[in-house]
Amino acid sequence: MLKDIKKIGKDLHLPITLDETLEFLIDIIKKNNAKNILEIGCAVGYSAIAMAQCGVKHIDTVEIDTERAKTAKENIRIENYDNIINVINADAKNFLDECTNKYDFVYLDGPKGQYVNYLEKLIECTKIGGIIFADNVLFKGMVRGSTPVAHGIKAMIKNLRLYLSKIENHPKLKTEIFEIGDGVSISKKIKE
Repeated sequence: MLKDIKKIGKDLHLPITLDETLEFLIDIIKKNNAKNILEIGCAVGYSAIAMAQCGVKHIDTVEIDTERAKTAKENIRIENYDNIINVINADAKNFLDECTNKYDFVYLDGPKGQYVNYLEKLIECTKIGGIIFADNVLFKGMVRGSTPVAHGIKAMIKNLRLYLSKIENHPKLKTEIFEIGDGVSISKKIKE
């Protein structure tokens, strides 16, 4: 069924998690024995369902687009993970502003230009020892590579560069950057 959900996402021209990145994500979830996950950017539920198959206990996944959230809920119901995955149709910033939960794993795959704006709230919502796993942080070689920055995305690239600078220098985080897929950062929360 995951292949069918992936096809739905591609047919809708949605940025579905790359196979290489998804494999790495699942490996990190398993190695860290993550049980309570927050996902920012649900799309059609593809990555949430893949994460649920790892034996996690609960996933809150946030999606701003109402139609995508409805499709995700239906895909999750068909896969029988609606008892594990909670789709929240909301703006991630508003959700994070009101979030009082503590997660042991965060998968950040929403609007790339907003990562830096979510960071402090994500840190607050993450348990000590928890992981913030951000996808697409090198964005097609434009963030730290030699690929020229396309005109229409200069602000997003600037914000991704700022995000990387902040997580690499944040006193509450220990961060590694991986050239997997479109670039992945893994930040472990080391103190409150």
